[in-house]
Amino acid sequence: MQQYHLYTARDFALDEYFQEWVLRPDVKNTYYWDTWLKLHPEKKEAVNMAIQLVRSIHFRDYLMTAAQKEQLWENIWDSIAADDIASPTPAPVPAVSRFSRIFSWKYAAAVLLFAFLGMLWLFMRTPPFRTVTASVATQPGQTKRLLLPDSSEVLLNAGSRLLYTQKEPLVREVWLDGEAWFHVKHKEDNRSFIVHTYDHLSVEVLGTRFNVNNFGNKIAVVLQEGSIKLNITEQQGQQTTQLYLRPGEILRYDKTDGEYSKSKTDAEKVTAWTRGQLVMDEYTVADAILFMQQVFDRHVTVKDPRVLRYSVSGSMPIIYNADTMLMQFEKAFNVRFSKRDDTNHVGEN
Repeated sequence: MQQYHLYTARDFALDEYFQEWVLRPDVKNTYYWDTWLKLHPEKKEAVNMAIQLVRSIHFRDYLMTAAQKEQLWENIWDSIAADDIASPTPAPVPAVSRFSRIFSWKYAAAVLLFAFLGMLWLFMRTPPFRTVTASVATQPGQTKRLLLPDSSEVLLNAGSRLLYTQKEPLVREVWLDGEAWFHVKHKEDNRSFIVHTYDHLSVEVLGTRFNVNNFGNKIAVVLQEGSIKLNITEQQGQQTTQLYLRPGEILRYDKTDGEYSKSKTDAEKVTAWTRGQLVMDEYTVADAILFMQQVFDRHVTVKDPRVLRYSVSGSMPIIYNADTMLMQFEKAFNVRFSKRDDTNHVGEN
């Protein structure tokens, strides 16, 4: 389900379902958008602006005047006549055969004309390819939802960086440092989409939903929908291993030694952060410390190492405020957090 309530006018204008409603309205999409606007009246201005953007995009058809068409026909006939003159004079043929020849010429000329017009139409409608590069970053405690230039959707987690580039028509590449959830748009020409992790692992996909976590010394790739291929380069850089993930599978990769493993997982739990939830399954204080460091760049220590093994199961909302999250962890684990200088410490209640 698209989170349209987060969309800007530009986001709406790039959305295929929204475009279909504006350009080709029917009972189904009209009912959907009318109902949605009643539920989200605050988005009316953005929607109206997006409608204007979509309707302002026009493709100019190449039209030939009657004189140009006549000239094109004359050029074709002149070419045929020149070929006929250059060839040896044939023996007289019956009138019926001559008529068949003239008819064949006209048929061939018509085919050439339509082929020429078809190529011209394609040329006029196909924009020249241009190299595209875009980058975005999030601060600690901040997430960003964005549309890439190819209309793929990305939700970038806190403290992350992403670079997108397309240097050739059929290859889209992303470099990720941190964590991001992707919904890659499938293209009819099967252009590839590759996520690089600044390490020995890359993710190649055509169209799917998946999550990549590239924090610290670990990389975790979780597939929700579709199919992705993982290219893992050995530490020596001489051999590449290819693995495929199915929905509900996770690949864990250790940057320090190059070890990796594939297993089943609950993709909805792993990607719960995209819905503003932290799902905790035997979640330890050590996990909470790592969370605070990754999301808020807040370093938390413990006085008693035994506290690290405390665990809980359940869920809590992710509040992108470091102090509020510390308070939530305090209640969940029944521990007390204290601050000393720029470092937070945790102790038992």
